[in-house]
Amino acid sequence: MAEKSVYVLYGSQTGNAESIAEDLAQTLTEDQEITCICQTLNSAKPLALKDLASFVLIICSTTGNGDAPENADAWWRGVKLRSAPKDKFEGVNFAVLALGDTNYDKFCHMGTMIDKRMSELGGERKLALSCADEATIMEETVEKWKSDIISLLKETTAS
Repeated sequence: MAEKSVYVLYGSQTGNAESIAEDLAQTLTEDQEITCICQTLNSAKPLALKDLASFVLIICSTTGNGDAPENADAWWRGVKLRSAPKDKFEGVNFAVLALGDTNYDKFCHMGTMIDKRMSELGGERKLALSCADEATIMEETVEKWKSDIISLLKETTAS
């Protein structure tokens, strides 16, 4: 069987989540020599991630009134279904970075819901949900999350 890859998936309305995802994927590929695939959440919808991914890293913003960005809405609709297989993400290690704006009631709602649902469907959370506020300086939160991810992946690939 082929080696599983790290998937960096994003849902981005304004480009922030996409930019963070692409930067992380580039760092993992070039600096850490980790096989990495970066794409929108909607692009990952038909994939059996539990068969393909050694790790799933999700960066997702919240838009509107707690809604998924356009490039993540189809994936989210499929994942949130009550009929979704309870083992859909069984054995999948994951971590979520949520982007939001504290000026809105549903701050980081999509990232929070994705983190919860991944766990409910058998995924194994390897890092606590991290929420970055786009209304203030979010770089500190984002850089800490990326650093924690790199450390975690180094440990995982070393063992």
